[in-house]
Amino acid sequence: MQYRPRIEAEPSILGLSRHTRGRFGARAFNLFFIGVFALILIQLIVALLNP
Repeated sequence: MQYRPRIEAEPSILGLSRHTRGRFGARAFNLFFIGVFALILIQLIVALLNP
């Protein structure tokens, strides 16, 4: 009879659970890129308005 392989604990990042890390990480990822694109857009508008 073969036994199932032992399930190893997933290394956690900063001690957060997988569910919390996934939700928080996805939100932080989205906010970061929204911030980056907003900064680029603001710099573009400022550069166009200044002669």
